[in-house]
Amino acid sequence: MSLRSRHIAPLLLLLLLCSCHDLSHEASRLERSIEQQTAKAQQLIARVDYCLAQASLDSLLSLNHFDDNILFYVYNNRRMVYWSSSWLAGSHITLYRYDQWYYHLFDNAHCLCYWTHLDEYNLLIVIPIKYDYAFENTQLRNTYLPPYPLPDNVDISFQKRNDGCEVHAADGSYLFTIFQSEKRGQSSIEQSKLSRTFSFWKLTDVPDENSQGRTELSLSRLQIYVLIAALVCLLVICWGVIGLIKARGFTNMRLRTKMLYVFVALQMFSFVYIFLMSLISVRQRYEQRQKDDLVAKTKYIQKTLQDSYFWTLHLSSRDTEALNVDLRDWSYTYQTDIHVYNMAGDIVGTSAPALFEYGLHSKHIAPEAFFVKNPNLLQYEQIGDLRYLCAYTEFYNGNYVQIGYIAVPLFISSDELDNELNTFLGKLLPPYVVALLLTVLLSVFLARTLTRPLDTLSEKMRQLRIDRHNSYLQYDSEDEIGQLVARYNEMVRELEQSAQKLAASEREGAWRTMARQIAHEINNPLTPMKLTLQQLQRMRGTERFDEYFERSAKMLIDQIDNMSRIASSFSSFAKMPELQTTSVDVAAKLYSVISLFSNNNQDVPIRYVGPQSGVFALTDAEQISLVFNNLIKNALQAVEDVEHGDIIIMLKQNVGTDGQQIEISISDNGRGIPADIQEKVFVPNFTTKTTGTGLGLAISKNIVEGSGGHIRFRTSDKGTIFYVTLLASQTDGE
Repeated sequence: MSLRSRHIAPLLLLLLLCSCHDLSHEASRLERSIEQQTAKAQQLIARVDYCLAQASLDSLLSLNHFDDNILFYVYNNRRMVYWSSSWLAGSHITLYRYDQWYYHLFDNAHCLCYWTHLDEYNLLIVIPIKYDYAFENTQLRNTYLPPYPLPDNVDISFQKRNDGCEVHAADGSYLFTIFQSEKRGQSSIEQSKLSRTFSFWKLTDVPDENSQGRTELSLSRLQIYVLIAALVCLLVICWGVIGLIKARGFTNMRLRTKMLYVFVALQMFSFVYIFLMSLISVRQRYEQRQKDDLVAKTKYIQKTLQDSYFWTLHLSSRDTEALNVDLRDWSYTYQTDIHVYNMAGDIVGTSAPALFEYGLHSKHIAPEAFFVKNPNLLQYEQIGDLRYLCAYTEFYNGNYVQIGYIAVPLFISSDELDNELNTFLGKLLPPYVVALLLTVLLSVFLARTLTRPLDTLSEKMRQLRIDRHNSYLQYDSEDEIGQLVARYNEMVRELEQSAQKLAASEREGAWRTMARQIAHEINNPLTPMKLTLQQLQRMRGTERFDEYFERSAKMLIDQIDNMSRIASSFSSFAKMPELQTTSVDVAAKLYSVISLFSNNNQDVPIRYVGPQSGVFALTDAEQISLVFNNLIKNALQAVEDVEHGDIIIMLKQNVGTDGQQIEISISDNGRGIPADIQEKVFVPNFTTKTTGTGLGLAISKNIVEGSGGHIRFRTSDKGTIFYVTLLASQTDGE
């Protein structure tokens, strides 16, 4: 053995083993599918038995489509009395054995057969597995039927083969062998009689791949229209999707965009719907026209056959040759094929004998036409992938005695239908594309026109201000937008009236607030002034009167000047004086105020810890005394109900993180401020006293914060401490 032979032999063996393994796998799959189909066949047998028990063959029509991949035939003795389909072609088969599946090769399919006995009838069940046409092309393909998922190059043989794999029934009996074979190429029978028929010429059609490729590459005018229409629709759809993505949903879009989307979507839906309905209508009209022509031809052929076979009493196979010649002549006259069946439903004459010679069609008439009450039938039938229309009617002799059946098939050419559709589309698409573009542009214009008043209204409402004059909108139409504009104008008028009333109310409120504020500020120093005068009365005639008089007179003059200035400011325009921040000796101011309140009617001691002068801060020289007056007076009021009231006032220098602040604390040992009102302490007009106006702490807060400082407090049930922090100043006048 040569070196090459030693290498090739193992390779061939390996390929053979792989092939056998694949076939074994396919055989297992095929056996499972066959088992499922045979189980369905048993159900079909039970139903056929039930219908036969009713003594009605017509009821078997309901079982024709129990499973399109299972056929059945009913025999009475040796005569076939019912068949469920007419596509399976084959020579006569004999009764093999009852209740056992076996393989049989028909003229156009590999099948499994099963005979069973039902009372006086014999039932033959046929399960087609794979088509086996005499030749293959685009219409006729030797493929497996849908229940059996095997590749086409796996063939079937009843003979056992070494290179194949056996397939068995569920009971283990041998059925057939599958083996891999070269796929048969397409064959052409252009010279046969079948290629010269009117309805079945497509069965011999083998398209030229080169010419088909050239046809696909060429763009006709219709294809250009289709491309333009598709491009326009695609652009509109892309625009819509991008807009939705940018807006993050339809609900987030502007009203104008929403209206535009709705307009365009409705128009596109309408165009697509009308376009599809037009295509369907054209197709249906074409098919209906073909059906009407076929029915008319069938009537003419029926009349012609009746006249020609006026005296014939029955049709037999002896009439086949002459009948075929006549049918061939009439087929050219009426441009259609013709089949004639006898009263038993067997073919006796045809204008296309090659159809039956090649085993492409059964020699039995369609069961729907033979077993129904009215044989005038129009239905679709199929050979391979070729679907055609067939009309059936009775064959009468001159005495109107039925002697057979006439079948007139018609292949509705898809090419003719495509040409008609192309002609229709060539006229329909250009105006559709133009109308679609105009619709989009019109939708944009309408959306802008309808929403422009809303945009103007939105802008006006955005610019709407209560403190200035707002212009009105002009809109002449009385539609919904006009009503909205009218409501806007009415709102502007009401807003102006409300603004005037509000301004007047604010002025009145401001005057009332200012009056209470001035009255409060004037009333604050009156109490210590009254106390000082009373003290002067008591000290009159004593040795210290002159000394105390001089000191008290100076303090009284300061307070009177402050009251005079406040009154003058109120009379000037009823507002507190502007803060004049300067360097003020706050120690001297504080000590002066403390001296006024020391001689109080409650005999509450006021203790001061700090220098009496020489501590400068940035504040208003006049108004800082108001702060001290308010805080000390509030402290005195806080200890009114305390048995041993005590007030401590402290002044600290150089506090804070930068050491540039002065802190004054005023503490009392009263009952503290309740927690529910602590947040309202500095709110104007808020007070817990029946005689107060609630402006003291609010005014004090404004004065302190206006000087660049801040005021705060800390309270508990043991007392309250107010802290006033001011910015420090080094020398007087800085």
